[in-house]
Amino acid sequence: MNGIVNLYKEKGMTSFKAVDRVRRILGVKKCGHLGTLDPLAEGVLPVCVGNATKFVDYLMDVDKEYIAEFTLGMRTDSFDTEGTVLEENSSIQPDITEVEAVFKSYTGEQELIVPAYSSKKINGERAYKLARKGEIEDAGKRMMRIYSVELVEYAYPKGVIKVQCGKGTYIRSIIHEAGLKIGSFAVMSGLIRSANGMFRVAYSVTLGALEEMAAKGTLTAAVHPVSSMLNWKHAIVKDEAVKLVSNGVSVKEWNYACLPFEGSSDGEMFFISEKNGRVLAIAEKTRSGGCPLKIIKVLV
Repeated sequence: MNGIVNLYKEKGMTSFKAVDRVRRILGVKKCGHLGTLDPLAEGVLPVCVGNATKFVDYLMDVDKEYIAEFTLGMRTDSFDTEGTVLEENSSIQPDITEVEAVFKSYTGEQELIVPAYSSKKINGERAYKLARKGEIEDAGKRMMRIYSVELVEYAYPKGVIKVQCGKGTYIRSIIHEAGLKIGSFAVMSGLIRSANGMFRVAYSVTLGALEEMAAKGTLTAAVHPVSSMLNWKHAIVKDEAVKLVSNGVSVKEWNYACLPFEGSSDGEMFFISEKNGRVLAIAEKTRSGGCPLKIIKVLV
């Protein structure tokens, strides 16, 4: 079984545990997720299954959408309610206009503090491991691409924001720094990832639903082919070239039954398929060696 499962990870479970459950339900050896969700968070966690794990690098760099709850009046070491409270301040109770203006100010390219309790690597070790040993207070700063921050609702001390952002954005960081700017402190108290690229929460499946599908023998309905997730052209090879491509050989132009790479730019990605639609490899457009496509990974 090969493809991607649009999993809805439930709150309280690690992403690693969720992926392991998917692997066991589907009865496959290889699984990998597209972007960690903390145990506090829930929502869309796309899981690559089988040969789809070879596409992780191409599927990771997508935009995301989050619905986050924040609580004003406290600061924690993890920037969320799971951490140790470091400071409290209930004397500042901003109105909705101020809160909305502060959150909106975080749109654009922003250099924000990365939480100490995060998976960022520092000198080869995960930040959260260093934080547990008391060796760091934060994980440095990172440029984060934030398209919009919308205040959905607010009644002191709690509120909800919707954030559309690029890869590598920590919603906890936005909330933490907004709390500092407001002056009252703030922590993230809930998080739902509502979209990861083209994967939407409305079409996600829970682990329980997957187990029910397994019992009914309908699991294939939950596994989406990678070719439908990536907008790459298909180059179809002739029957006599299938074995060569399957062995990782980049073949000459006359081995193709169609020529979709004409007019394409160097570096553009392609699927190489046989006539029955089976995807054999992924490749990129090139001019070197007399081969129009250079094979990057074999999938069979």
